[in-house]
Amino acid sequence: MKPECILVRVGEQSLKSEQVRIIFDRLLLRNMKEALSGLKYKIEIEPNRHFIYTKDIDKCIKRLQRVFGITSLSPCHTCPSDMEDIKKLSKKLFKVPKGKTFAIRARRSGNQRFTSMDIGKEVGYIIAGKADLSNPDRELFIECRMKKTYIFTEKIPGPGGLPLGASGKIFGIINNKEDFVASWLMMKRGCEVIVISDKKPLIAKVKKWYIGPKFESFSKMPENLDVTGVVVGEETYCKIKFPDMLILRPLVALDSGKIYDKIG
Repeated sequence: MKPECILVRVGEQSLKSEQVRIIFDRLLLRNMKEALSGLKYKIEIEPNRHFIYTKDIDKCIKRLQRVFGITSLSPCHTCPSDMEDIKKLSKKLFKVPKGKTFAIRARRSGNQRFTSMDIGKEVGYIIAGKADLSNPDRELFIECRMKKTYIFTEKIPGPGGLPLGASGKIFGIINNKEDFVASWLMMKRGCEVIVISDKKPLIAKVKKWYIGPKFESFSKMPENLDVTGVVVGEETYCKIKFPDMLILRPLVALDSGKIYDKIG
C-alpha cells in the first residue's frame, strides 16, 4: 500500500502568540507551495499540522526537507477515526520481524469514546510480537483526529527553525564553507540573507535552501539597500573590516564542519 499523504510538523512557531503564529503560518505555507511548484498536491491545514495529499510522496518529501520551519515529515496512511478501522489498517501495515520488539505511539484529539491509551492497548493486542515501550526495535505511530486517523512508521527530519522571511533581511558574506554555514544558520532563524560572494558553488548551495522569498546575490556590498546586519564565519570576521552595522557570528561556539557535513 502506498501512503496517501504527508504529515508536516511545525516547530517553535507553534509557541508564538496567535497574531505572530498566523503570520508565520502564512510564510510557511508560501514557502511550502514554492517548494512544491510543478507537482500536483492538495494541502489541508490543522493546528501545528499540515497534511499534503499527493501521488508524488517521495518527491514532495525531498523538497520539503529544505523548507525552514518544518521539523519533521511522515508519509501516512489514513482511515476513519473508528477503533475497528484503526485496528484493521494498523494490522495490515505493521509487521514485526520474529524476535523483534515494538511499541505503539498513539495520540488522540477529538471527542471519541476512546483515549490514546485505549488505541495503544487495542492495537497492541493484535500485533504479533513483544511490546517494549522503552527501547523498541520498531514503532507504529497513530494520530487520531476528529474525523480521520493518520498511521505511519517513520519521522523524516526537516531543518526546523522558523520560516524563511520571518525575521527581516541581512547581508551574508560568503567566502568559504564556514561563511555558508553561518548564513544557513541565520536562514534557519527566519532571516532573508542577501548573499555577498563571487564563489558560484557556494552561492548555488545557499540558493538550494532559499525557498520562498526572492533570492538576491551581489559580488560586492551594495550601498543602496536598507540592511543593517551582516552574518559571517569566524575566519572572515577576523580578516575583513566591516562598515558600521550589526555583526552576526552564529559560529562562535559551534563546529561549522559538522554542520556543513550534515547540510552541505
